[in-house]
Formats: sequence, C-alpha cells, structure tokens
Amino acid sequence: MTNSAPPGSAAELFERAAPTYDRTGVSFFGPLGAELVRRADIRPGDRVLDVGCGRGAVLFPAAEATGPTGHVTGTDLAPAMVTLTAEDAARAGLTQVDVLVDDAQRPDFPPRSFDAVLAGLVVFLLPDPQQALRSYARLLRPAGRLAVSTFAAQDPAFDAAMAALAAHLPADQARPAPPDDPFADETRIGATMAAAGLTVTEIGKHRIESRFRDVGHWTEWMWSHAGRALLGRVPAERLDAATADAARALDGARTPDGGLCLRTTIRITVAMPATSHQG
Repeated sequence: MTNSAPPGSAAELFERAAPTYDRTGVSFFGPLGAELVRRADIRPGDRVLDVGCGRGAVLFPAAEATGPTGHVTGTDLAPAMVTLTAEDAARAGLTQVDVLVDDAQRPDFPPRSFDAVLAGLVVFLLPDPQQALRSYARLLRPAGRLAVSTFAAQDPAFDAAMAALAAHLPADQARPAPPDDPFADETRIGATMAAAGLTVTEIGKHRIESRFRDVGHWTEWMWSHAGRALLGRVPAERLDAATADAARALDGARTPDGGLCLRTTIRITVAMPATSHQG
C-alpha cells in the first residue's frame, strides 16, 4: 500500500481495502458488475470507461464484451487498487485494458471519448454526484450510454447489523445517517439524470444473494470494502462486543447450515446524452 492518500479520505479507505477487495469468497461485486455490463449493451469495438473500477468487477466483463477490437479504461482514486487490477489484467492477457489513477468525480479525458461510461456502486459515494454525472455526459459520444448501479434495498438483517455496530461508536462521534439520495427512486433518478444533461432509457432492478460461512466471514468481507469505514471507527476495546451485537442482529439471515444469506437489491439506470435522445 502507498501512503499518498490523505488520512481519513475515501482514497485511503479503498487503498487499505485493495488487497482483499472482492477477494473474500463472497458473491457480490462480480455478479453485479456483469449485470451492469449486460444492461449497458457493451458491443465489440466499443470504447468504454469504468469509473471507480476497484478490482475489476465491471472492468473485466466489459473487456470481454468489447473484445480485442474495443478498449476499456478503468480508473480508481486508490493507487493500490489500480496497481493490483492492472496486474490482474496483464496476467489475463487483456491488451484492450488499461487502468489509471483518476477521480471518478472529474474524469480527465477529452469530450466524447467513449461509447459507454460505467459506474458500478460508486456515484453515491462521491462528494458531488450531480457534477460526476455531468462529467460523464460530456465524455459520451452522441449515441453513447451511461450505466450506473445504486442500492435499491439492503437486507433488513444487514441494516440491523450496521446499526448494532454504530451503537458502539464513541458518544462524540456522529452516527451514520441516511444521505439525501438522488437515486432514491425512479422519479428522483430521472430528475437527477435530466439535470446532468442525460435522458433515462431504462431503470431495472437486480437482486443478488450473498452467502457467508459465519459471522467471522461476514466481518472479513466488511473489512474488505467500504464497510471498513464504520468498523474502523469502533474503538478497539469495543470491537468484540460490537461484532457480537452485529452477530445477533444477523440472526434473521441465518441459513440451516449455520451460515448467513443476505439479499441485496440493486437498481441499474441506463441513460443517454439528452441531445442524442432528442435527435
């Protein structure tokens, strides 16, 4: 891991997560990435940008869809994520892929560079999602597609476990609060996209089941992604108690074999530049 990311920043969080991100044996990011690529209708020869590419859950299915005649650029703000994903692409012999350090909110590419821009579970994490969407609209060719995935519904047991963890934060720390979500429902999504110069062509939902051997496996998975932002704020002396409370909250997700199954619903929005839609 490099130390270039500012302490406490999103880049530092994902820099620390990079070695285990999507590498804990949990079916989550991979199936969601493949579905995002499918909904975006990536075609052979397309030039594609994958913002916030992580360890390639969207990047690699997109590369398969474009084939060797296309090109896929993945970007991430965490240098370690970029390094590891670039190594994975090289090992796979994907000459049509490159991976760069870049900001998902302000991608640094010329206008109309891409046939498709893909954003898998990233836009709502950015400081200004609206600005990011305007940037993506600028990067699309006239008939280009933007495909974005956002959360539609978490498993109730997951929400309960997160609340159990948050109850162990120091009294002087703010508890996680639901943000003002520009992707909360189809009406808001349409308005959000329109304000960015985009016209929605499709909004669909995709449900996935993620299975865990036990609570320890779930905790390992939480440390491997953005969930570590909450876990990392729990004082070390309270972590065991917090995890025990989270385990009780997850009882509703128990499976007959003693494992856990969490069901997550993702919303996938596909949009085009408004001018091309009108034309």
